[in-house]
Amino acid sequence: PSGRGAGGEGKVQVELKSSLPSPSGRGAGGEGNVHHAHLYGTRASKYEYLMEHDLKTTAWTTLQPQSPFYLLVPQNVDLLAEYEQGWKVTEMMPVNSVGIVTARDHLTIHYTRKSLRDTLQTFAQLDIEQARLQYELGNDARDWKVSLAQQDIREHGIQDQYLRTILYRPFDTRYTYYTGKTRGFHCMPRFEVMQHLLQGENLGLITVRQAPRSSQCNYFMVTDLMISNGVIRSNSQSIDSLFPLYLYPTETDNFINGNGNGNGKHKELPRKPNFSDAFLQDLETRLHLRLILEGHGNFKKTVSALDVFNYMYAVFHSPTYRQRYAEFLKMDFPRLPLTSDQMLFKQLAELGGQLVKIHLMEAEIENECSFPVKGSNLVEKLVYKDEKVYINQTQYFDHVTPEIWEFHFGGYQVCEKWLKDRKGRVLSFEECSRYLYILAAVEKTREVMGRIDKTIPTFPI
Repeated sequence: PSGRGAGGEGKVQVELKSSLPSPSGRGAGGEGNVHHAHLYGTRASKYEYLMEHDLKTTAWTTLQPQSPFYLLVPQNVDLLAEYEQGWKVTEMMPVNSVGIVTARDHLTIHYTRKSLRDTLQTFAQLDIEQARLQYELGNDARDWKVSLAQQDIREHGIQDQYLRTILYRPFDTRYTYYTGKTRGFHCMPRFEVMQHLLQGENLGLITVRQAPRSSQCNYFMVTDLMISNGVIRSNSQSIDSLFPLYLYPTETDNFINGNGNGNGKHKELPRKPNFSDAFLQDLETRLHLRLILEGHGNFKKTVSALDVFNYMYAVFHSPTYRQRYAEFLKMDFPRLPLTSDQMLFKQLAELGGQLVKIHLMEAEIENECSFPVKGSNLVEKLVYKDEKVYINQTQYFDHVTPEIWEFHFGGYQVCEKWLKDRKGRVLSFEECSRYLYILAAVEKTREVMGRIDKTIPTFPI
């Protein structure tokens, strides 16, 4: 995993697993024991060890695989029991789905609304094979075909109501054409869930079912937009899922009917929280507070759905939470521990609210980072050196500390990823300002995460 340097030897981990019979043997209908051993070191040392040892002389650890995963690796059973006392996010927020699968990002996702509109007009008018060649679309797939994508555009027309903003990567908002039709312009638009982000003001938690084994379990982000598949995960080891906070009535389809503004936000529509009845009963019993649907509670008699979301967002951003339950976060959807301490709940809800605002790019924040040198603003080659992020030979963002530069949201080193995706583009004033905000947001995120850990006295909470 650490790679192999010139003339050196790589270091790898080997796991030896064996279903060896118990010392007393195995009778008819009996059960064998599961044994496990680690072997670390250089390649040469491993070969040497394996030449001198066999199954009988290996120092095995006897495992006790636990339901529901029955993993054949050592587990901290005590922490697992503690962790499972929390609410699994899928049982807490039952309406959810993975992100939108476009099947052809370079056709469907655009930096500007004008670029999207121009592409739609040209693409819809071309012959099928001409469109395939001009936009480098490759062969048709089972659920995405050039003809079906063109048909979707022709049937609905290029109207403002279908030109939507989408969260493509962390802090990277772009534009797409969205009618909600499956096997249309998008392969899998996930309309059954995305509609709740389009019909009115809303928030959504983005997380994954399984954090990669090598990750820091930082797969959490908030959005008020639809999301693309791959928004926080960078490989196929995990899949992004979106959990909307509020559910709007599906029969009131202002989105499809074209009502409202181009962003699809309607404050007047009735909505309800996306929380299960069992979760709400547990919440109210623990806190002795009544849930209200809108605004904020007073934390003496009431708590709101938004307060619960903010509390959840704070806990999931606790470094201790991520470290303590790392091996379980890499197996399944995260679980939320609920406190019965009203004051602790209030403090965490306030800190989570700060993070939500920062990550939605709505906070008034700044730091010492700057973009001091005038020039072409062309992103040519990224070089990070001496707390400077060079985008070309002369221009750079300054005062970018290593802690900011190396910070990850999910699978992405966000300060590198955002610029890397814009290689060959000339950054506008708005894009330069946004990147400076991202730098400040990362620094502020690290600060608030530290305050969250100081607020939580101990786990379990």
